[in-house]
Amino acid sequence: MRLILERQLKMNNGYFAVKLDESWQEIIKKNATMDVVRGDHITIAYKPEEWVFNRLTKLVGKRVNAYIDEFRKNENIEAFFVTDMFYDSYRLTEKEKRLERVDEGMAHITVSHKKGLKPKEASTMFTNPTYKKQSIGYVEGTLEWIDFKKQETI
Repeated sequence: MRLILERQLKMNNGYFAVKLDESWQEIIKKNATMDVVRGDHITIAYKPEEWVFNRLTKLVGKRVNAYIDEFRKNENIEAFFVTDMFYDSYRLTEKEKRLERVDEGMAHITVSHKKGLKPKEASTMFTNPTYKKQSIGYVEGTLEWIDFKKQETI
């Protein structure tokens, strides 16, 4: 019983994300124009349900290639949008395995946003961007569990 409670507590205190390699973070962050600079991860599952937690825990540590196709922004936030993510592959072959965002919304890398932005406000970038630009490329990282208690706060 205690193990179940500990697991549920952990599921509600973090998220799974592809943490970008340092070199890719530096490149992404060069595009930042707003107060709070991010550019370090792609969220896959935020406070996941148990079945998602169990499935993604097995993939922690896997190398992931993520393909970008667009840069969007509005007055609050700016991000690169991710079209595809694959793990267990260093190039596109028949053996790669697709990784998809579990949560609602499009997979993306938040580059920067205004200070004090609430997560719900960020969705306007999906539905009402004031700027869109095709931006094709890819980034690499590792799937990780990010605990809220160990996360940097800004």
